[in-house]
Amino acid sequence: MAADAQAPTEVLVPEEAAPIAAGDGIRLSAHPRARRHIAIAKGWGGLIAFLLVLKLSRGTGLPWPDALERALVGGIVGYLALWMIAQTVWRHIALAELEDLRKRLVAKAQEQQSERERLIAAAEAERAAAQARAQAAAAAPTP
Repeated sequence: MAADAQAPTEVLVPEEAAPIAAGDGIRLSAHPRARRHIAIAKGWGGLIAFLLVLKLSRGTGLPWPDALERALVGGIVGYLALWMIAQTVWRHIALAELEDLRKRLVAKAQEQQSERERLIAAAEAERAAAQARAQAAAAAPTP
């Protein structure tokens, strides 16, 4: 029983939750929600910047070819700007999710350890009671 108390606690991880390869680290491109939201942000950033620069350029009286050229450059800048912002936001979200997962795993491991200690204590108490009954039976005179 005492040897079981010294055994390390193992946490089983499903295969799909295991890291892809050692040394790759955490990648937002492997996070499905982050990948989708970053793609949406890039699209809207480019489109809104394109339309805004086109509206401002045409409002100043530029001819269509010049306004479209500026709008195209503005769209690319908007695309890149929103991509960087979305990357930063999702990096923080992913780190917060990891910290939350770590806290839950630590709490579960502590819960499992306390449950195991309770079971070991109950088994030892049962063993001690069984030994006491055996000693009492051996000490009692037989008729």
